[in-house]
Amino acid sequence: MAENKGSILAAFLAGLVVGGVVALLFAPASGEEVRRRLKEEAEEKVGKVKEEVGVIKEKVESIKGTAEEKIGEISSKAKEILTEKKAQLSETLEKAKETIKEKKEELAEKFFKKEEEEV
Repeated sequence: MAENKGSILAAFLAGLVVGGVVALLFAPASGEEVRRRLKEEAEEKVGKVKEEVGVIKEKVESIKGTAEEKIGEISSKAKEILTEKKAQLSETLEKAKETIKEKKEELAEKFFKKEEEEV
């Protein structure tokens, strides 16, 4: 999208310059007058380009600031979620270990009880 805007801006500026030059060349005037007008037109166009570049820079800085802010928010939220999920996983793992331990003890009890009955 930025490339598209840049292309549009470049085409617009090129059109301004070409239009100005054509208008000056077809207007009845002396060579000195034409050169003066071309110089004035060029200076005016350069001024407009500088203004546009300034506006674009401001917009880019604004977008950059917003993007950095959003990235910070997303990163913070992701860390928060990750910490929460890690705690949940740890809790689930501990419960699973406890359940395995209990089942192991139950099986051992049943096994030894069965052996005692057989003896």
